[in-house]
Amino acid sequence: MVHADKEVVHELRLSIKKLRAFHKLAEELCPAEVDELIHINKRVRRLFRLAGQLRDTQVQIHMLVSVQDNAGIDYPELNKWLMKREKKRILRFGRKPLHVLTHATADATLHKIGDWLALASDEAILKGGGKVLAALNAKAMKLSAAKMNEQDLHLIRTIIKQIKYILNIMHHSYPDFRFSDVSVDSLHKIETSVGNWHDNLVRVELLDKFMGKSDYEADSQLLDKYQKLFKSCKAELNVAYKDAYRIVRNELL
Repeated sequence: MVHADKEVVHELRLSIKKLRAFHKLAEELCPAEVDELIHINKRVRRLFRLAGQLRDTQVQIHMLVSVQDNAGIDYPELNKWLMKREKKRILRFGRKPLHVLTHATADATLHKIGDWLALASDEAILKGGGKVLAALNAKAMKLSAAKMNEQDLHLIRTIIKQIKYILNIMHHSYPDFRFSDVSVDSLHKIETSVGNWHDNLVRVELLDKFMGKSDYEADSQLLDKYQKLFKSCKAELNVAYKDAYRIVRNELL
């Protein structure tokens, strides 16, 4: 892989998220064979993690362009570092998929899942779907009821996406299916706010890593420029965190 378009990477991660949500639903419908699904999930998770690292870097390149345009200040050293990081992630991503999942394992497991679901009644699928969604929503509500930290927000973000994708799966097969514990509008608000917080968090983490690997002691102006940028990004992160915290609580409690 020489080039990885950010939209292609996004679509790949979206497809993997949908697949993992489907497996979550299938675990409830086919509990006797859950080990097969765990086996698949572990392998898929590796590909998802690599795509996520690449996607995060590409998002940061885009965010840096926006920062430079708004502030009227260029950060060529950071841009060069991010571009180099992107190339490394592309190379790593390009090598790994060949070893993520064997065709034999994938085909066998997918056939098993198909056979299990073919034997399941509409009543069992509807009941199972509702049970999975209720459990996920209850988990998100429990997390939001306590004092949330960064790890909790990450987990809530994952749960909300799983609820959204499982709802899409259920509505595709059963248009009249209803889940009233949380609204689609609430899911969208939470996903948007927590996603914005996550992007700001990654920006601060990568900027901190960049500054830690750079030696600006001999250039006080350059050092001052990046320290000011870091301070500004931290302030935006704090605002994004408070916004995500507030919206999660408002929509889930």
